[in-house]
Amino acid sequence: MTRLSLLLALLPAVALAQPPQQRPHIEIDRPDFKPLPLAVAPFKADTDALAAATEVNATLRGDLGLTGLFELLDPRSFLADPSEGLTAPSIRFQRWIDVGADGLVKGAVRAAGGQVSGELHLFEVRGGREGLSVTRTAPGPRALAHLLADEIVRYYTGEPGVFGTRIAAIRKVKGARELVLFDVDGKDPQVLLRDPSLAMLPAWRPDGRALLFTSYRGGKPELWTVDVSTRAVKRVASVGELATGGAFSPDGRLLAFAASEAGNSDIWVANADGSNPRRLTHDPATDTSPTWSPDGRRIAFVSTRAGNPHLYVMNADGSGQRRLTFKGTYNQTPRWSPRGDLIAFTGRDERKVFDVFLVNPDDGNDIRRVTQDQGFTNEEPTWAPSGRMLAFTSDRNGRPQLVISTADGNHQKVVTADPGELQTPAWGPLP
Repeated sequence: MTRLSLLLALLPAVALAQPPQQRPHIEIDRPDFKPLPLAVAPFKADTDALAAATEVNATLRGDLGLTGLFELLDPRSFLADPSEGLTAPSIRFQRWIDVGADGLVKGAVRAAGGQVSGELHLFEVRGGREGLSVTRTAPGPRALAHLLADEIVRYYTGEPGVFGTRIAAIRKVKGARELVLFDVDGKDPQVLLRDPSLAMLPAWRPDGRALLFTSYRGGKPELWTVDVSTRAVKRVASVGELATGGAFSPDGRLLAFAASEAGNSDIWVANADGSNPRRLTHDPATDTSPTWSPDGRRIAFVSTRAGNPHLYVMNADGSGQRRLTFKGTYNQTPRWSPRGDLIAFTGRDERKVFDVFLVNPDDGNDIRRVTQDQGFTNEEPTWAPSGRMLAFTSDRNGRPQLVISTADGNHQKVVTADPGELQTPAWGPLP
């Protein structure tokens, strides 16, 4: 047995011996919130797992950087001996205090039987103690890193991490549209569907096992689903001249979508299988883009009934329709936060530039800007299942690519450099 293997075998016992302590908590919603200074030390590994350990370390740092929760310290500033151990008694905490760390991540990686296992140890530097010790196994280094990142987020916030989720987007390619699944960090794209017609507007089923999308494969815009595992495609709803922009209710029992009869687009709902369609709006203006509140009691949508596209809100049965946004002249693509407190949308400003905004669903005057002076088009926001982050497309680096942002917009990163133009992202549910 190697020294590292022996160490890995002993670590769980060491962790169990630690007395329970009160864990720190990052209060994200505080007005004086500041990212927590965190040091992520290179993961240890035997020779056969060194490459995996390097990839785990890099992916973990990338994930944590996207959250906006942490100030990741530069490894070049570390003063500790690289051979320092993985248990509290073996760590010289003062050296980590000297570089400004409040938290310290250490770990070890082992590869065996086509799987990668990792030990994660999270230390409270100023208290000189271990706060978290977990072991996780995954089919590859990146998957392992995503699991570990979620553990760290949960430790500090009490909320589940989102790095085990995926983001669907439409990729524009010559002669077709592809429905592609990305990891949250924009890597490992998986083509789920290639549609020679015009496919658009993916939306996840709440159980994560299928995606709803709009396709012209039947000769006109209709709602279809694709099974994530089998890739089987099925037509779900076809109403009038078109049915488009579908969204499942939070409990998965209903669909909301826009449909047109006699040339007039309204908001409709139907059962999840497309049966029993019924109209909710009856205005002669154009009503589109429904999005459900997380409790399923309300639907926000876009309407031109005041002249220009603006956001409206109604009860899920169509009653109580009211205008929400009064600022700007072109507001579209609303997406209700899973936390229920905000709706993200695309707005066009006075310079004809599209940006991402947030609005309180109960007060249309409370509008906050997420993007500004970052390309000509930032649009189609979608929420992480935690409601703490957004994904949207931006042309700030040229063709539209996927951006991950904190909800306040203070931390944004273009995570893809895809050869195709990316459109209408949809962030999937927790696994």
